[in-house]
Amino acid sequence: MASFEVLGVNHLGLAAKDPVKCRWFLQDVLGLEHLGDELVVPQKTMTAMFAPGAAPRAQTRLEIVSPQEGTSDGPISKYLEKKGGGIHHLAVTVNDIVLALERMKAKGVRMVDDSPRQGAHSTLIAFVHPESTGGLLIELVQETK
Repeated sequence: MASFEVLGVNHLGLAAKDPVKCRWFLQDVLGLEHLGDELVVPQKTMTAMFAPGAAPRAQTRLEIVSPQEGTSDGPISKYLEKKGGGIHHLAVTVNDIVLALERMKAKGVRMVDDSPRQGAHSTLIAFVHPESTGGLLIELVQETK
């Protein structure tokens, strides 16, 4: 039976109460390279991805997630209201997201996403429901480029 592999930690999603200050800290204080911003319209979420500049892209990145400007009803807005800032999710890179979803569902894992969807920064993603992980929001990521 074919199996999927976890290739490593892709990124930590950081829900910042002040995304501008968080961006300044990651870029100007820590010296991380800004890899780009992307608005994920269906989730009403703005993302900004950072990584160590001298390190290979396979290294763990940090992603600031913040509400889309002018919205207050997306998942990040709700998270910030309920919990304040902090680590929002852990994203792991998988080699085959479709197979990963099939195997997890076969084991009774509750998913937020039943099928992969387009994520930010040229990825396919799916979230595992915290109920099945002991309270952690886990994002499965498959790079598409």
